[in-house]
Amino acid sequence: MPSTMDLDKNDIPPSALYTAATWRWGNVAGADLVTPSNAGSIFRFVNACSSLYHVLNPGWHSLRHTLLHRHIGIDHLLRQANCPQVIEIAAGFSPRGSSWSSQSRVEYFEVDLPAVIAAKRRLLEGTLAGKKVLSRANFALLEGDVCALKWTGFPARRSFVITEGLMMYFDRPAQMLIWKDIATFLRNNGGEYVFDYLPVPDEPSRSFAERLLSRMRGSRRRTFPCDGRSRHEIAADLREAGFTLVEMNSSVEFATAWNLPHAGVHTRVILYRCLC
Repeated sequence: MPSTMDLDKNDIPPSALYTAATWRWGNVAGADLVTPSNAGSIFRFVNACSSLYHVLNPGWHSLRHTLLHRHIGIDHLLRQANCPQVIEIAAGFSPRGSSWSSQSRVEYFEVDLPAVIAAKRRLLEGTLAGKKVLSRANFALLEGDVCALKWTGFPARRSFVITEGLMMYFDRPAQMLIWKDIATFLRNNGGEYVFDYLPVPDEPSRSFAERLLSRMRGSRRRTFPCDGRSRHEIAADLREAGFTLVEMNSSVEFATAWNLPHAGVHTRVILYRCLC
């Protein structure tokens, strides 16, 4: 997970701030309630850097459109699943819980590290609409670490489990442990697990200028673990972890098929839908 060098003064990863601003930019329902005030500056800075990176590597896709397609694509699968309980792990400043918990039939749990949960609670407490979300009996903000989550603490109901933007932080052995825990919970209670992960073979090829720049900065610490598994090898790992059905959805197809906003902008997102 991000080191202390990657955190802002409130121990919040800048990536969480950027995604929060992206959801607000994309007019995602509920985003206005849970977007930190300093997210906008991070959003503008990263977009400026991305524009420069795009000059070096024209084949790369827009980051904000990619994150928007990822989030709304998961919402599409959530609607299809029609599960009475949602467990969103590493929820960050996702507006999904604030929006979906307006349906009293849905029990919604958001799980994240203590600093993030505290920041999100403060945001919701700062407005009347946010206080209304916090007062809902079917909405809960929980402190927790996906690597040590007590799954027996959740109600035994058919559930939709989400780990959006999380699996790229872990290497294969850590992923397998997480997936086995989720598969065990769903095998006992029913439901679905959805997450995003873009394998290295699916990433756009890098230009000569970008490869040269990467070699020049080669001594810098890597942000994410890197392995050469294909999407099909990842699906095989998921089946080994205990899922009996693994469905892979690529934004190349689903952006248009699911009528996502900015569907004409090409993005690289793969959503894995897993069932026991």
